[in-house]
Amino acid sequence: MPTDDLAPGMLLAAPSLRDPNFMHSVVLLGRAGDEGALGWVVNGRELMSVRELLTSSDLVPASQPIPETPAFASAVRIGGPVAPAAGWLLYRRLPAPLPGEIAIGADLGVTGELAAFSALLEGRGPVDFRVLLGCAGWAPGQLEAEIGAGAWLPAAVSPELVMDAQASFLWDEAYHLAVGTEPAAFSRHRGKA
Repeated sequence: MPTDDLAPGMLLAAPSLRDPNFMHSVVLLGRAGDEGALGWVVNGRELMSVRELLTSSDLVPASQPIPETPAFASAVRIGGPVAPAAGWLLYRRLPAPLPGEIAIGADLGVTGELAAFSALLEGRGPVDFRVLLGCAGWAPGQLEAEIGAGAWLPAAVSPELVMDAQASFLWDEAYHLAVGTEPAAFSRHRGKA
């Protein structure tokens, strides 16, 4: 599969993938091409709530009210091992794009622009969003080689799955949606004692 055909898309970690950065992960792939690929682990390890991140990191002045919405109470997750301090906003797209928006199909967008985070606090941004720290990146040809080696299963983007599924079940649900079975069906040791 040519790399250009992978994005937008999802990458489902193979059951045999033991890299601690990607074990049982679902990666939302935003860009892929001759220059490499960029994506975000959407079910990465939970760190703290969005509200806690904003207040503890001094990204928001103490006087700035933080909206009392489910999205601000949701968990910030590790989005990948590259640039772990960089914040990314994953959201359901609005009619007008947010600053720096990378469109992930018609429904989802991702941005790392500070102005987009400011828009959230001012009530001008999306209501339904997730915050990820860090991203996943591949050098030219690297992702194709990993897919060829069986490390990843490419799949179509499911906005509902990405935004609505519980992170702890996302990998299993993504496999079921993509191939109609659970990841355990691909284990080499299935049926052996």
